Amino acid sequence: MPNILVTGRGTSGSWKVRGEQLGTAIGATVLPRAVEFEPFDAVVLVKRPAPGQIEAIQRAGVPLIWDVVDAYPQPDGNRWTRPECLAWLRQQMALINPRAVVAATKAMAGDLAEFGVPVLALPHHARPGLMRNPIRPLSVIGYEGSVSYIGGWMSRIDAECKARRLAFHINPIRLADLDVVLALRDAGGYAPRNWKSNVKLANAQGSGTPVICCREAGYAETASGGELWADDAAELTRALDLLEHSSSRRELGDALFKGRPTLEATADTYRHWLDECATALKF
Repeated sequence: MPNILVTGRGTSGSWKVRGEQLGTAIGATVLPRAVEFEPFDAVVLVKRPAPGQIEAIQRAGVPLIWDVVDAYPQPDGNRWTRPECLAWLRQQMALINPRAVVAATKAMAGDLAEFGVPVLALPHHARPGLMRNPIRPLSVIGYEGSVSYIGGWMSRIDAECKARRLAFHINPIRLADLDVVLALRDAGGYAPRNWKSNVKLANAQGSGTPVICCREAGYAETASGGELWADDAAELTRALDLLEHSSSRRELGDALFKGRPTLEATADTYRHWLDECATALKF
């Protein structure tokens, strides 16, 4: 594989996944806010550049690959229409001028096709070291991530928990401490429905934790057959009715775990594509 540097601002959760974990797994040099680029065959920029990085990479003449995961402005961008999202994407592509692009979803990869550069749709892997869910009697449901994105779902979740005598935990120490994890988002714009990564589902799969997802592209594209779906309150109620039964959760948890996306498999896909890029782009 070519000598790759993986860099970016190094402050986000997506940096930890796509920079630290995946960059290390493919054998790249991983350095947030890097300033020296000449020794490398190519630079992978994760999410957004640190100040001055784009100009420095261009001066060094090193091919730039942009991992666009979660880079659009938030929360404002969560309300954008598709034309607004594509206008932002065209502006960024002109500014960054990458030789190739890594997308979080197939839907995003389709939106990048107009630029005529190699594009890889690369879903997130499951977080390494996840404990397998033991499937207990249902007592705790929960959520991983910023509570701000739950939005209008919170009142419905509270009502369900009260009716079923369930606890609701946000960002548990271990995902497997939840009996059901919710991958729900109160955002109807084009980007969250089509560009957001599969990270919450990947971790549910990696731990075999029963999950209820909204119908985002990142989840639909990486579903393994154990997912339940909810885009409104009635669907959430029906999903929780099914998950009341330990036997159902065990069956669904097994299907999720069987389809788990490992770091090793994701790194293999990434390395193979980078090798192809090196040949096609001559770096």
